[in-house]
Amino acid sequence: MTLNPRALRLLGLLPVLLLLAASAGADPTASPAPAATPGQAAAGNATPTKAAPAKAAAAKGKDVVAMVAVAAGPFLMGCNEAVDAECMDDERPGHTVVVEAFKIDKTEVSVAQFARCVAAGACSSDGLTTPFYGGKEQPEFAEFCNWQKKDRASHPINCVPWQQAVNYCGWVGKRLPTEAEWEKAARGTDGRKYPWGNTGYGSGGKVANVADASAHKRFPSLSTIAGYDDGFVGTAPVGSLPKGASPSGALDMVGNVWEWSADPRDGGRVVRGSSWTFDPRLARAGLRGRTDPAVRAADGGFRCVK
Repeated sequence: MTLNPRALRLLGLLPVLLLLAASAGADPTASPAPAATPGQAAAGNATPTKAAPAKAAAAKGKDVVAMVAVAAGPFLMGCNEAVDAECMDDERPGHTVVVEAFKIDKTEVSVAQFARCVAAGACSSDGLTTPFYGGKEQPEFAEFCNWQKKDRASHPINCVPWQQAVNYCGWVGKRLPTEAEWEKAARGTDGRKYPWGNTGYGSGGKVANVADASAHKRFPSLSTIAGYDDGFVGTAPVGSLPKGASPSGALDMVGNVWEWSADPRDGGRVVRGSSWTFDPRLARAGLRGRTDPAVRAADGGFRCVK
């Protein structure tokens, strides 16, 4: 699928970097989405990166995040044209990738879980209250950062740069997933379009926190699917939509927040999964994105593997 310039503007997509769509001083109804580049540039197909061992932290934290197992073996990575007409260029052609067995966090890392790492001195809270993109702070969208927000302890930690995600995973004896690991956990081995199967949004209930009717009321520029409403304007508490579970049992593998991976791409880092700001027509298990590791996105977070 090729997006024309008008579509890029409507989706808030930029051709190279994952950035927030609105700029400083923008209309408050503009989307705060750091729209992931769906890889139309010369990034090519995903090449599986061998997982690096987690670096030892000075003081290990007790892991309190439930994990699900993903078996070793091959799976179809990238575009499955038999079930997916929305594939982006960098998802083609679909190809077989073999990964070793691993475990992945069942949900995205929450604010409460990340706070334990900050309290232990292994993670930093610097900048977590304000999005950062385009080389500067973006305080007009600070309300969407979950850190220190009342009643958001169970929401995913967001507005978090790549290095702090690495630090947290290392602190609990884990690491960020490779792109191949993330995708196998999201879609299993049958080449499905979405973590929950091949049926789209609206036919199976509330399956993912993507751009929907609730978010559209606040941000009219968001592209949505008529009739789909997950009930959240911003992020949702992790694991809120069990109908969207992947074959491995992982939750929120599509929507809520984009998730950092270990893999580099075009001078940045691969992100996967789409978010609460993203057009559901494109929010699929095979969708790829990238961003600068310094970006702190209001719809960006992470989970860990081991």
